[in-house]
Amino acid sequence: MSRTRKRKTWMVSLAIVIVIAVAYMSWNYPFSLVSMQRSFTYHPSLGTHNGETYEEEVNAFKDTYENDIKKFEESGEFHPTVNRTQFILPVFEQHWLIGTDSKTIDRDALYRMLHDVQQARNTLLQLVTEGDYSKEERVYLVDCIHHFLRLEESIKIIGDGTYFSRHELQRMIRNIHGDFWSTFTHYTTVFYDVSLK
Repeated sequence: MSRTRKRKTWMVSLAIVIVIAVAYMSWNYPFSLVSMQRSFTYHPSLGTHNGETYEEEVNAFKDTYENDIKKFEESGEFHPTVNRTQFILPVFEQHWLIGTDSKTIDRDALYRMLHDVQQARNTLLQLVTEGDYSKEERVYLVDCIHHFLRLEESIKIIGDGTYFSRHELQRMIRNIHGDFWSTFTHYTTVFYDVSLK
């Protein structure tokens, strides 16, 4: 075999190894620098809490919230919690949180998620100065703000990471999904309910 032919064979073999390595890295580490798509598919599990899915709990709260809005509009009263909830609720209705269908998540989706959480947290911070809350209600409000801050940190860790495996990303996003649910429950059944009593 001539030297030129050996060199061509070696170059082709090297190219094949590089392509396989890049494909492997792209598949197993979707946010890595060599990944071509920089996204992965999240497969939510059908979790329930007190016999209800996340979506069912969100819809049940929305029904309650709409009744509260009507009640305060009819009475002509202004309640800061009810008024500001319209800006907080959408963070809990993000497409990837609702349902059990697989969702594609990329870095842009993570940054939008982070932005939405930060906006909701800022809305809660405004409530600190706007609302005439009791000491107990303020404690619950501050707890809600802490929940949102923890969500922000978790999302930043994923968004800034480049070498999380597909398996790790699945677990981390599932944990964030659980954190959203926990934050939603804390906001709606602790702070919201107590502040309206």
